[in-house]
Amino acid sequence: MPKREKDEQGAITFFEQEKTKFNGLLKHAHLIGNAVGNRTAGPLQVISSWLYMRICVTGKSIVQILEPQPTGYGTSKYLDHASIAILSRALIENAAVLLYIGDPDISEDEWECRRSLIDLHDFINRSQFLSKIDPTNVGDSPEKTLQTLRKRLSDNAFFQCLPTKRQQRLLDGDDMFVHGRHSAMLELGWGEDLSRGLYKYLSNQAHSLSMSFHRTAENELYKNDSAGARVVAGFALSFARLALGASSIHMVGLFPDIELKFDQVILSALKTEYGRAVSERTPVL
Repeated sequence: MPKREKDEQGAITFFEQEKTKFNGLLKHAHLIGNAVGNRTAGPLQVISSWLYMRICVTGKSIVQILEPQPTGYGTSKYLDHASIAILSRALIENAAVLLYIGDPDISEDEWECRRSLIDLHDFINRSQFLSKIDPTNVGDSPEKTLQTLRKRLSDNAFFQCLPTKRQQRLLDGDDMFVHGRHSAMLELGWGEDLSRGLYKYLSNQAHSLSMSFHRTAENELYKNDSAGARVVAGFALSFARLALGASSIHMVGLFPDIELKFDQVILSALKTEYGRAVSERTPVL
């Protein structure tokens, strides 16, 4: 099979386009966050606002590394494609959690189940890692607190409808999501295979697995104007943009009064581009 010729200019153009789109969308995202502001709201909206703020901050961090940085070795400047991919993964996961816990269309019992599970998972997870760092670091009445959190979850009507095996796994604090992380990721609308493939690819970068470095020389990842680095960064950025867009439109839905603060033509365009079920518009390299 003949070796595929690299389209270096195409890679650079792709990255520049995605960079411009992401920058533009992030400005709208910050405006949406500012419009929501600090207000009295229900727990669903409050938790969603926390997550959305985190998304916007992560987006700003991504923007700050979209330009190649000097290395200190002559004129060499490297694009930190790995960090862009890692932060993109974090933003995408954050967006999935926002859509999961900020879902206004599920029943009150199901939402309380999700919230109770998050509280329990936080307590167990926090206790486990703190005890390993410092075994003497034990909070007040940890067993009593654990029992209270488990009872609140086990008494939930929606939780009681889950399979027994799944109930036990959740009570043990093994998962933060009622039906698992992948189920939550599917809320982004990218479909079964694409969601798994994308998450696996970005996780390789986050965990420095072989795919993240095995072709460093072949793809010339660390050279000035590296096309290979821009492909990695552009690919990750394109999905981070879709996740950012979906989160932004979701926040407008949770706080519909803020629509009046925006140009309706622009808001309509954002809804069309970043509304849910965007699998048909996902970028292809």
